[in-house]
Amino acid sequence: MNELGAGISIGVLAALVVFVVYLIAAKLGRWQPRPRPGGPGAQGGYPQDQGGYGQDGYTQATPPWSSEDETRVLPSSARGYDDAYGRDAELPRATKAELAKNIQHSGQMVEANRRAATASNGDTFAVFTYIFGAALIAVVAFVFFNNLLLPATIGALTGAIICVALSATYTLKSLEFWPDNATITIINLIVALAASVFMYIGSVQTQRDGISLKTITDSFDALPFSEGFSAFAVAIGDRVVTFFKDFGFLGFVFLLFMGIGCVIVVTLAAKSLIDVMDWRIFAQFGRFVTDRPMSYSRAVRFQTSKVSHTVTSIVLAVIAVLASTGMLYDGFTWFTR
Repeated sequence: MNELGAGISIGVLAALVVFVVYLIAAKLGRWQPRPRPGGPGAQGGYPQDQGGYGQDGYTQATPPWSSEDETRVLPSSARGYDDAYGRDAELPRATKAELAKNIQHSGQMVEANRRAATASNGDTFAVFTYIFGAALIAVVAFVFFNNLLLPATIGALTGAIICVALSATYTLKSLEFWPDNATITIINLIVALAASVFMYIGSVQTQRDGISLKTITDSFDALPFSEGFSAFAVAIGDRVVTFFKDFGFLGFVFLLFMGIGCVIVVTLAAKSLIDVMDWRIFAQFGRFVTDRPMSYSRAVRFQTSKVSHTVTSIVLAVIAVLASTGMLYDGFTWFTR
């Protein structure tokens, strides 16, 4: 009962952390209100004096809004819809064309600041770093802290559901259309959450040949973290030898498959959380533009998400479910016996 309570507490804490990170991420960045459409000299809703779109493409009459200009104040004509509709008035929703122009406008601002290539590539690298880091943490924490890691994953994804509701509300208020990739994000999140629930239940209930994840983890003595690296390495080696003596090769296979399922679940969860954050940034371009390269690259990444990513997530989730229920172990022993 104490273990269940600890799991629930960890899950709630993870959900709160995700929710707070979402709120912070939604507010970070230097966002400039979209120029008021239909103003003097406007072409397609972008006044020429605000760096709009002329007959020859992009016409930049004034310098782009740079993050280095920390004290720059936006001109009154660039304060968006405040003057036209009032600060508290309901703003009109953006069309697909307007959102695309805002993203393109931001991309040109980023290019003008000569930071686009390095920042965009750096953000893509950062995403893979986050996912790889999550997988590595799952590998390290699985054996010793799976009773906390899996509830935290479920809690984080539950918090992401709240963030999805907020993103959906913002999208419906800001855009005249529903992005297809928003649906993909919701599906991926549901798939990751279902896989994590199956993994958590399987880690507690699945048992094969008298072996369960609990019996394996309970057999490990506490590691001597305070006795130096050499003693720590020797202790790990001793536990590996003891493990094979107690559970044999099939015990290792059982633990390996459960570990693979856990790594898949944590990886899917990390990817889903990133997608939810990217969705909020993408929808924000319906009303605003920015010279921040990371915001721009995240919106482009969300915009280019494909259905194949969902197919990959479903395949990985199925593998995780098979691992958590012991079916992968059953298949392996069926071929080897």
